[in-house]
Amino acid sequence: MANTNLTHQMIAREAAKILAEEAPFIMNINRGRQDEFGEAVNGYQKGQTVKIKIPPTGVVFDGAVFAGGGAATDSVEQSVDLTLDTQKHVALQFGAKEKLLEITDFRERILRPQMQTLSSVVEADLMAKAYAGVPNLVGSVGSVPSTMKTYAQARAKLQQYLTPPGERSTVFSSDANTELVDASRQLFHVKSEIERGFLRGTIGEAQGSMFYEHQSVPLHTNGSQATGFAIDGAGQTGTTLNLKGLTDTANLTKGTVFTIANVFAVHPLTGVSTGKLQQFVIQANVTITGTTEAVSIFPAIKAVGPNKTVNALPADSAVCTIVGAASTGYKQNLMFHKDAFTAAFAPLPVLASCEGYTARLPNGVSVRVMTFGDGNNDYERTRIDVLYGFTVVRGLHAARITE
Repeated sequence: MANTNLTHQMIAREAAKILAEEAPFIMNINRGRQDEFGEAVNGYQKGQTVKIKIPPTGVVFDGAVFAGGGAATDSVEQSVDLTLDTQKHVALQFGAKEKLLEITDFRERILRPQMQTLSSVVEADLMAKAYAGVPNLVGSVGSVPSTMKTYAQARAKLQQYLTPPGERSTVFSSDANTELVDASRQLFHVKSEIERGFLRGTIGEAQGSMFYEHQSVPLHTNGSQATGFAIDGAGQTGTTLNLKGLTDTANLTKGTVFTIANVFAVHPLTGVSTGKLQQFVIQANVTITGTTEAVSIFPAIKAVGPNKTVNALPADSAVCTIVGAASTGYKQNLMFHKDAFTAAFAPLPVLASCEGYTARLPNGVSVRVMTFGDGNNDYERTRIDVLYGFTVVRGLHAARITE
């Protein structure tokens, strides 16, 4: 017998479940901040932005004299903003007869295709924002990784920056999955792993990370400026870097990774050089209008004190080397710890004169279903919305695996 009580509540809850089922990236990053939005502090709402604090690293001094005879280190926490700034929805139109469907029929025939589309778009948006804040990059540009060694190198990057063990995930393309499953066929002896690799087409868990095949792995395209530029002025620090030797009318793109000659990464706690060049990622698109430009980068250049990132400040005219070729696109697979990124989904209210329901699942996903009718044509128009924010919290606790 048909279900005549197909309600907005039922649709919203099913929509939220499907969104979660189809979103391995969302489900494996931190979603613990949504409760802070709308929270009242001293009678006032926090609004659409909350700050996430990042504890600083310490500094160890030698000898018995306090702070080595100097000033103690200020325990100033860094912070990043998480802002609810993106709203996306799918639009449905159906007549009275569709409302008579069983919830299982409605879910599979109407709701699932729409939510798969919405999930894919949201996942693509979040992963594009994620990779652009990650400087760590391994692999050979222009070549699909074909051995487990490349993913071991990504793991080594996470280890280098003291990323906590556990709760690590990897999203990778179908091409990368195909190469890896084939190359790793002799590495897995547990029956469940063999089944994943050859019957389900994925390798499961490896290198301390769960692997998820994904069709929305982002493509990064370098700008038209990829060679021939250098540091403009010695002793620069912070997140803004002055460059020279640029080509007028060329450009640099957000998410591009580069290194600086003789500027090496350091151990996050001891400050000792790792012997490997520090990788930096450009944080905003730059249209070059002359031969010099100021570029926003991550991580900040810092050679002393807490949160030290490099062994020495860059010298004037130190050569910068971009990963990859000019104006060329490369897929960016991601290995990351859960707390490298944070997303929040906020519950949208149902507007006046509309019918609807907002479902908020325990996993943090909120979906609003809202309907307004067209009585002249016996149709209902229904929109399914998500409102979310995303930020990179610890970009060094993730690594890009390029193709």
